[in-house]
Amino acid sequence: METIAVYWEPKPKTYGFKEVTDLSLMNIEITPGKMGQWGLWLMELADPDIGFHLILAKYSTHQKLRLYILLEKFWADSVLSHIDNRIDLEAEKYFHLTSPVELISFQGPHFGDRYGIAYSAFKALDDQGIPILVAACSGAAVYIVLSEKKLLAARPLLAEAFEVPQP
Repeated sequence: METIAVYWEPKPKTYGFKEVTDLSLMNIEITPGKMGQWGLWLMELADPDIGFHLILAKYSTHQKLRLYILLEKFWADSVLSHIDNRIDLEAEKYFHLTSPVELISFQGPHFGDRYGIAYSAFKALDDQGIPILVAACSGAAVYIVLSEKKLLAARPLLAEAFEVPQP
C-alpha cells in the first residue's frame, strides 16, 4: 500500500528570489552521432573560473538532444571561440547563442513535494505576455531564463504569485 500526501497553498511560500543579469544562453542541438564528440568538447570547458548558472538537457524531436548552457556573458566569447575551433558554426545549424539574457530563480519549502509550483510561476508571467526562454525545476528550485530587460517586469508578477519574505 502506498500513501500519498498532497499539500497545496493558494500562494506558495518562497525563501526569496535570486536574480542574475548579463548572462548568455547557449542552445545546442546534438544529433546521436555527435554526442560523444560534443561530450569531449564540453568536458574541455570544465574551467572552474567560468561562471555557469544552469545547464540542462532535453530530448527534442528526431532523437536529438537539446542542451542549454547559461553562463556569464563575460565568458561567452571565450566559450564560443573554444567551440568554433572544433566545429564550423556557420555549417552547424544546431547552435544558437542568445545574449544578453536574465535569470530569476527561487525555492521554497517542500517545492519538490508539491504540485502547481511551476504552473503558478509560468501562469503569472504568461498572463502578462512575458515569454520564458528556458525554465527548469529541480528539487525545491525553479529557474526561469528571460530575455534582456524582462526581469524588471517579471519580478513583481512573481512576487504577487508567491509569498516572499520581507527583509
